[in-house]
Amino acid sequence: MPDQSLDFTLPVQLTKKIYRDPYDYILPENNPQAGKIILITGGGSGIGAAAAHVWVRAGAEGVVIAGRREEKLRETISSLQAISKGTKVLGVKADITVAEDVENLYSKIKATFGRTADVVLANAGWVSGFFKAGEDPVDNWWKVYEINVKGLFTTIHYFIKSQSNPENPTGTIISVGSAASGKVFPSISSYATSKYAAQRVLEFVDAEYSQLRTFTLLPGIVATDLIHDFYRPYAKDHPELTGMVSLWLAQPKADFLTGQLVSVNWDLQEMETHAKAILEKGLLRTQWVPILPVNGGGGLQ
Repeated sequence: MPDQSLDFTLPVQLTKKIYRDPYDYILPENNPQAGKIILITGGGSGIGAAAAHVWVRAGAEGVVIAGRREEKLRETISSLQAISKGTKVLGVKADITVAEDVENLYSKIKATFGRTADVVLANAGWVSGFFKAGEDPVDNWWKVYEINVKGLFTTIHYFIKSQSNPENPTGTIISVGSAASGKVFPSISSYATSKYAAQRVLEFVDAEYSQLRTFTLLPGIVATDLIHDFYRPYAKDHPELTGMVSLWLAQPKADFLTGQLVSVNWDLQEMETHAKAILEKGLLRTQWVPILPVNGGGGLQ
């Protein structure tokens, strides 16, 4: 009998092998991050907190978690410090939709470590629930964009501003996306379109700054506090996969994917064998109406 928990995984599966649990190639001990500082937004709980634990185990110089709920930040900091063997952990209360909060966040990183972060895992996000266009209050619908798009842009903007040379920034930005952005599914228009917009933002940033590495990372379906009950039967992806794949993305071996899409479910080693084609053809970038000349099409024949 087919595994029904894969119903939302198979339609966006690229490689022959599917991973839903940690495996040797992406484990922290096989992807050390000594000397690196990572900022994780939405780092107090869920996927963000799981990623923070992964980076501590990978021996990062610093792990910074940011979020709106101080109690969650304190809980996660305590658990990180309990396993740290030299990683400095910093928690900062911040709302990513508020420019002053995000600017202050990077100021605290520089005051603590003497420089800005090397990697940003833009994990903070929001989903309003299942509503049709005529049911979802306008402010509720727009709040999703405020967090998923404005919040992402604010995080990127001040990351660039925090650098010693903002005109030629370096480092890695990983935005946690969603496969929902690739399908028109009734009642999730705010979430799906905001995640699609976020992916396009990363592609523009990639085009604007040649030394800045950007990636959109699909986290699979994870049983977090935000997940809707409808998706729980499919939520079989390990919460640490996002953090572990981010370790791989933070290394030069992933340069062929910059500006493009990757999923925690995909076999990274298989992808590496196709690196040349993925890089040269931009196979994992979004495309607008393939039949049109702008995307290499010839129109109606």
